[in-house]
Formats: sequence, C-alpha cells, structure tokens
Amino acid sequence: MAAIAASVALAPFDNLSGDPGQDVLARGFVEDIASALSRFGTLEVVYPRATATAGLADAAVSPASMATTVLRGSVRRAGDVIRIAVQLLDAQGGRQIWADRYDVTAGNLFDVQDEIAERIASALAIGVDRTRLAAARQAPLPSLEIYDCWLRGCDCLQRGTVEADLEARRFFQRALECNPAFARAYAGLSLSYFNDWSCQAWYKWDETERQAYHYAERAARLDDSDAIVQVVLGRILLYRRQFDEAAYHVERALSLNPNDTDVLVHAGLCKAYLGDAEAALELSRKAMRLNPAYPPWYTAPAACGLFVLGRDPEMIALGSQVPITMFVDIPAFLAASTALAGDLERARSYLARFLVGFGERVIYGRAPEPGEPLRWLLHINPFRREADAERLARGLRLAGLEDDPDDERPEAVPRPLVRKTGAARFQANGDTWSLEFDGLSVQLTSQKGFNDIARLLRQPGVDMHCLELADRPAEPGEDAPVLDARANREVRERLRELQQEIEDADAAYDLARADRAREELDRIVEVMAGAFGLGGRSRALGSAAERARSAVTWRIRNAIKKIVRAHPRLGRHLENSIRTGTFCLYQPETAVQWD
Repeated sequence: MAAIAASVALAPFDNLSGDPGQDVLARGFVEDIASALSRFGTLEVVYPRATATAGLADAAVSPASMATTVLRGSVRRAGDVIRIAVQLLDAQGGRQIWADRYDVTAGNLFDVQDEIAERIASALAIGVDRTRLAAARQAPLPSLEIYDCWLRGCDCLQRGTVEADLEARRFFQRALECNPAFARAYAGLSLSYFNDWSCQAWYKWDETERQAYHYAERAARLDDSDAIVQVVLGRILLYRRQFDEAAYHVERALSLNPNDTDVLVHAGLCKAYLGDAEAALELSRKAMRLNPAYPPWYTAPAACGLFVLGRDPEMIALGSQVPITMFVDIPAFLAASTALAGDLERARSYLARFLVGFGERVIYGRAPEPGEPLRWLLHINPFRREADAERLARGLRLAGLEDDPDDERPEAVPRPLVRKTGAARFQANGDTWSLEFDGLSVQLTSQKGFNDIARLLRQPGVDMHCLELADRPAEPGEDAPVLDARANREVRERLRELQQEIEDADAAYDLARADRAREELDRIVEVMAGAFGLGGRSRALGSAAERARSAVTWRIRNAIKKIVRAHPRLGRHLENSIRTGTFCLYQPETAVQWD
C-alpha cells in the first residue's frame, strides 16, 4: 500500500446566493469534490461532514489536528450558472497554497469538480492517476435540475427514515424523467431501497432486496466506476450467499475509491462476514479517522470484526455505541459476547432487549415460533465461515435463547437456507411450463421469456447473442428517431403517472399493484434509455441488434418476475445467475443439472 503523502480537510462551502434553498447545492458540491479527491490513494480526505461538526472556526479544534491542508470555498448561483470560488490553505499557518474561481454550467459541472480535485492533488505534489479520474467522470448533464434532484435525494437518504427514503425516490425519479440514462439516479434509488431492506422494512425483505439489487445493477451497467454502487452490489450478493461474487464487488469498490468513508464502512462489514475480521477493523478505523464526526453506525463493522475474532470485552464496549434503531440484531450480538465472556446476567438483559425489538420490528407483535429468533439472526448475518455463525449461536444459547425442540439439525445455518438436492426441471408442456427446483414444483402458463430462459439453461456459461435468442438476422437500422416530440411528452407524462402509482401502492403496502406499475415503468425506462443519447438528445432507432437486445431483455426479466411470484427460490436463482444484454448468459455460482 502506498504511503499517505498528504491530507486535506474540506470545510463546508459558504452559500453566497442569498437563498437558503441553495444550501443543499453548496453542501453537495463540496461532497462531490471530496469523492473525487478520495480516488487518489495517496491522499487522505477529511469529509466536509466531519469538519462541519468539529467546527473549523472553533479555536478548541484545530484543522491541523485533522489534516495538513484545508479547502475552503463558496457557491453563488445565478440562474443556470454557478460561481465557485475555492482556496487551499496550509492548516498550520493559514498560508494560501492555491486559489481559483470557476463559472459552472450543467454541461461542465463534473469537469470542474474533477479539475478542482486535480489542482489540489497537483498543489500537494501528489501523482495524479489520470486514468482513474477519467473513469469516474460523468457525462454532461442537460440541465442543472438533474443535479439538484441528485443532491436533494442524497440529503434525504442521510435522515435514515422510511419517509425520507420515499422522498428521496421522488427526487431520483424526477432526475430520470429528465435523463433516463443518468446512472447516479439509479444508484440513489438503489440506496433508498437498500436502506429499507437492511435497516427498516423487514416486512418487505424480499421485495426491497430485489429493488435494491435491480437499481444497483442498472446503475452499474450505465457506469461501472461508482464505488458506492459496487459496494451495495457486494452487500446484496453477500446476503444472497454468493460469497465470491460479493468479494469481487467489495474489492472493486475499494479500488475505485479507497478513501470514501461510507464505502469503507460497508466494505468493512462485508469483510467481517467474509471471514477477514482484521481487514474489517482496519477499514472501520480508517473511516472513523477520515471522518472524526462519524455517525454511530460506523462502529458496526468493527464490532462485528471484534466478535468474529473473539475479542468480546472490546466488542461489548464498542457494540454498545451502535444504534439499536438501525440494527435490531446488535443486542443479540452483545448478549452472545457477554455470555461467552461469562457475564450471564448481563447477557440475559441484552437478550431480552433483542427479543423486544424482534417482536416489535420483525414479527410485529405476534408470538415467535419455536427457534424463529435464532433462525432469523443466522439468516440476516451471512457469515461465510460456519465457525463464525456457530459462535453466535453458541453465545445466544448460553444467554438463554431457545432452539426449536423439533429441530434435529443443530448446525448454525438455519433450515430455510440449506439447499436440498433433487431434480431441476424447466420444461414446456403445450401451453404450460413445468418448473421444479429445490424440491418444489409449479406449473405456469407459457410466456415468451420462458423459451429464452430454457435456451440459456441448456448451455450454462455460454454467451448467446440477443439476435440468436430473438431468431432475427442482423440488418441495417433505420435513421428515424425512436421518439418524436409528441411521443416524448406522452411517455414522460406516463412515467410521472406510474411513479405516483408506485408511491401510492407502497404507502398502502399493495405489493402486487406496485409490482405491476414497476414492470411497466421498467419497460418504458428501458426504451427511453435506448432512445436518448448524451444530454438527453433523441438518437436514431438503431440496428436490429439493439431492438433485439431490448426485446429479449424485457421478456426474460418479465418471465423471471412471474417465476419469483410462484417459486421464489427458483426466481431468486435465475435473478442471480442470468445476465441480459447484447449477449445473454446463464452462469450459476453452483452447477445445476437441468432437465
């Protein structure tokens, strides 16, 4: 690992616009500069959230204690132009190292952020990895409204509530109305569902997990250089027990941005579950060092790592700082650690707190089934090593948590997660299809996508071109635009109607209605993403291959969604194993013998 050559603390930029509504823009712009700077592995970045909380103006807190240099700046917005003034100062004596001003428009906003990051790096005599920075650059935006929506959506996500996540989605969806190919908006949607899935909406676990993965995968297809998207994909794949693929995305996230504190924390938790507890501790400590005003949930990966390492006294001291409101299972870990450390009375107290939270937030007041709390804990903590899961189970049993008396399988992994061996069948029988997987058989009415899936299942690991699946020859494309002005307006209006319908259905917990609306929304967005180029300009209709890719992708995804509703385990397997695009592929993590 390269030695750290310098460090910079970013003070929140001043809003000189005279409009308090532009505070989000001022905060968000400097946050993006911090993210760009974080990509330089030899530079440590103290994020503006930390300097704001510490109070750089407070004489009791010296910038020199946080970094060797300080970046200050201001933002003044007038219409569609933003005037940015920046100043890099020596933290010890306040000497100005470099200063400049920029006039920012929608078309050059990301370029200016990257240039500021590069100028800082150059001023600090850091070797700039131009290839890495170029990979992170975004396409020009057609309007500043898109960037505003991105910033306001991220601001909502910081609140960490169900209501704030819903508000964030409205901002990200508005950005997609303006530009359906804006990758960051999909990343934001993924994060909003990820918040629900991992922290809040236990009653919609499967639904929110699918949405988090769906939008993260879409964001990655549009821009695979976003570290947050990569680490979210890694965490979701980890919970799906696709450990090797999860580890790949976690490592890619760290290589893309080795200093983003949120990335470090998420990656640290993944490392703990993957069995590399020392790496989890290192990443967690680095995140807390770079962001001294870190939120309490930053301590979670370190606490998990300490538990895996058997350092129970340290885990108890640190784990007590993790907010129970975000992690229902933290009292269970504390119960296990205190029991393994020999303090059974305290362990029973922590266990009682866990069972209260489990009853209120997971099973909503009903009486738990025998062994259900333990099975749930082992399900939501995806330890790769059985010894780590068994340590948690052993500690909880010592604390007094009961097993299912009818469970003849004493191992740590709960029964629902153990795959049964048996036939796997995907066969057409006239107008119906017989599907069998994991000991469950269903029959479904025929859909076009079933034929595509069957052809992929016959040749695992083999790329099949979309034209082959569509049974179409390659031919020249037409030059007519995909959407004329009138069609464009009608489609955008339908997008707004569907987004409102999804919000209403989510609020009413009507998952079937929400799913139908999302299917139509996904189809429209898929078409529009192909219909618009950079800057939101309409592109030509394109080749036969492009039309085949869109059609095949849609019918495979639609078929898998139908399977998910009838056979969740098979649907989940296909979601994880099938990749669509110009080339389609079935690549299961574990080989399956299909009939």
